Amino acid sequence: MDIEPIYCAEQIVVSPDLADVLKAYTKEVIRRQPQNLIEFSAKYFQNLANVAASVQEAPAPSKEQLQMFLKRAGDTAVVTPEQIHALAAQTGMARSIVAKVLSVGKFESAVNIDKFLFLLLVMSCESFGAVLEGLFFVFGSTLASDRFQLLISYLAPDMDPDITSQWLMDLSSQLAAVATVTYESAAALPIVQTKL
Repeated sequence: MDIEPIYCAEQIVVSPDLADVLKAYTKEVIRRQPQNLIEFSAKYFQNLANVAASVQEAPAPSKEQLQMFLKRAGDTAVVTPEQIHALAAQTGMARSIVAKVLSVGKFESAVNIDKFLFLLLVMSCESFGAVLEGLFFVFGSTLASDRFQLLISYLAPDMDPDITSQWLMDLSSQLAAVATVTYESAAALPIVQTKL
């Protein structure tokens, strides 16, 4: 890499987005306190690049589109990628976004609709709090405790380094005697409070 020496301030060109990117990154590092900063940073910026590439291609679907997709799918839990594309087209989702999520989710011949929709939801949310709110908007205001836990587990470990197996076990123990969960009851859980 050929780098010319910098002799004066006029030679330095700073992207207008740099401050926002570094501020968001710094907040995540302070909030998460990663043990391995280099590994965390690599994952953070790779996820940021993936999301930015997706957003440039086409806008992420709205929560209303995700909700409509789920209603059209009915009681079907698993479908083919072709069926996913057809349902997505019916709800106005961009084909490129659907293809990206199918790739990120490593879906081959069978696509779990809940996981697929959850990954789409995560693309449109900027924080765990927004994901939590969106989850109850898309999947229903009251969820079975085990379904809620399964949906949250899709964040681990690649999408959110804080969602570790220990975090999921703590969530499970806090929901052990709970049959259903609402946004309010989920947000009040001590383990979830660590993420809000």
